[in-house]
Amino acid sequence: MLGMLKAMRQTIGHLGQKKITVQYPEEREQLAERSRGLFRVVVDPTSDDARCRACTLCETNCPVQVIRVNYTSRYELPLPGQARIAERRLDSQPPVDLTRLDPIVEGYFASGTGMIGVLQHTQEEYGYLPRAALHDIAQRTGTSLAQIYGVASFYNQFRLSPVGKYLITVCQGTACHVAGAPLVAAAFSEELGIPLDGTTKDRLFTLQAVNCVGACALAPVVRVGDDDTYGRMTPDLSRKLVRDLRAQEGLE
Repeated sequence: MLGMLKAMRQTIGHLGQKKITVQYPEEREQLAERSRGLFRVVVDPTSDDARCRACTLCETNCPVQVIRVNYTSRYELPLPGQARIAERRLDSQPPVDLTRLDPIVEGYFASGTGMIGVLQHTQEEYGYLPRAALHDIAQRTGTSLAQIYGVASFYNQFRLSPVGKYLITVCQGTACHVAGAPLVAAAFSEELGIPLDGTTKDRLFTLQAVNCVGACALAPVVRVGDDDTYGRMTPDLSRKLVRDLRAQEGLE
């Protein structure tokens, strides 16, 4: 109410003053259809200040070229809908028991375990790095989620999606490639019905390729899990290996 009274007093005080604004004839150019209706404003919930999304359409379409867009925002607001998108991504993930992270996070604070060590222990616990686990680690350690994801996506040892019970790794190093690794990978893909970096619907097999496993004398080399290594593989041996593993699980 006080603000309204101040505004009214200021308005009444200007009524008797001489107008000094000079109006010029306005000329508007027609904007392209693709440039209409794209202006959106984001409001900072802490201060109610508004900023545009800096799409630069106002600058590129200004008929007199007087608009210059400042790309540095002082608000540091997230993109519209980012929280909703993150929530839906979490909901789409398989359920995860986050209590299994307790000893891992406690080790982080007790012994000063680095973030790489935390992610390694987390992957050993779940078989991969669940999105919910990364969110929980970020909140409990005070580390930025972007930093954690940057580490997890940089190193090939980390997996961000669930893998099958049998992780089949085909070496694609120079020696293995020359010895026929592409044919071996194609045989696995055909037998399993999945592409490279794919997982079967029953979550039994995951097929992936790596640059080198350090066993060039046995090229082409295939590993199952972290322990079993098979050398001098052929397409026929690859298909037989899949059938043998299925037989161990009681599958035809």
